Amino acid sequence: MSIDASLDLARDSSLFHSMPIGILRLSAKDAWKVIVDLRATEKRSGAFELNQDVSCALGNACLIAEANPSACVLLQVKDPAAIAKAPIASILSEDTLKRFTEGLHQLFRGQNAIVYDGSLTIVGGGEHQVAFNLWQTQREVAQDDIYLSFSSLRERISLEQAKDGLQSDLARSARVSLLGEMTASIAHEVNQPLGTIVASAEAGLRWLSRDEPDIAEVKLLLERITKNGKRAANVIATMRALASNKKSERLPTDINSVIEETILLLRTDFAKRQVTLRLDLSPTLPPVKADKTQILQVIVNLALNAAQAMADGQAWNRTLCIRTRRDGADVMVDVEDSGPGIDLHVRERLFESFFSTKETGIGMGLAICRSIIEAHGSRIELQSTPHLGARFSFALPAEHAQTNG
Repeated sequence: MSIDASLDLARDSSLFHSMPIGILRLSAKDAWKVIVDLRATEKRSGAFELNQDVSCALGNACLIAEANPSACVLLQVKDPAAIAKAPIASILSEDTLKRFTEGLHQLFRGQNAIVYDGSLTIVGGGEHQVAFNLWQTQREVAQDDIYLSFSSLRERISLEQAKDGLQSDLARSARVSLLGEMTASIAHEVNQPLGTIVASAEAGLRWLSRDEPDIAEVKLLLERITKNGKRAANVIATMRALASNKKSERLPTDINSVIEETILLLRTDFAKRQVTLRLDLSPTLPPVKADKTQILQVIVNLALNAAQAMADGQAWNRTLCIRTRRDGADVMVDVEDSGPGIDLHVRERLFESFFSTKETGIGMGLAICRSIIEAHGSRIELQSTPHLGARFSFALPAEHAQTNG
């Protein structure tokens, strides 16, 4: 709220009572004394800390002088007199009280207004998420009065939750679309071990049907069946992860294992497009804090796009390199191809929604990849040289191991 508006509130009580947002007029006279004493201690000891004890002292020294009707509605108070002279600490959660007292100190030092989000404790129990605005009128108008306004965040939180839900649905649709693109490759990756399982089982039956069964040979065949059964199960598990609609969850993740799962899905596609895969995975990487399914989606998308670009561009040396490396506190992932590169005018729009260089593409893959990596606190970097290929890189925060000491 502007200083002019706060002056009007101080001079015109009808404006204070008619405002559609909750407003409390607070008496900060005793709170100012507490801050003065603390600052004197600071000068003597060189230390000033707004710890929990200080927050409680300031919160109890700052009293509610008046509440407008909108504030009473949010606090579920029928009679404003019920909270008159109550300390502000009585209606603020512990975390919010700390933000309030930090704002109070900033007001004392001359700042005009402080804005923050927090929780309002409803009289009778419960909390309400609100946006706070703390300010003071000019000292010559009301020296000891400060104002705290608040408005509900429910609508904003609902909109943010709806937005997150739509982004999650869109990302899942893109993953399912990816699976559709890879249907033939995935079918081959499942059929191949299944074929080996059937052939091994038939051979094992023949060895057992002999007059003198060869148990050692049957054992080898059973081990082959187990190995190929696990291989098919891994492919199906990876497919299910991509098609799942579970809530995003960031956990310690081995990035190299995510890349190995990517290869499980794309190996046949690479062979069909005559793409040579080169893995350069650092063996000493710490886990990263990430949503495994989302990062799998990003790497599959980037690798598949690179393979398609090399095949469509008819590159004679079709090499795809996926690299992991340490970069300070982060783990870097590079997906690099030897294709035709990306034109400058295409590069400028590459991550836009609904922009695609493919005739049948809908242009959401890279846009969703970008939003996933940005949600992980990073960004996708692109380096491209005409006729020499392109490299997409992104960083993920390393999950630092907890040590006892």
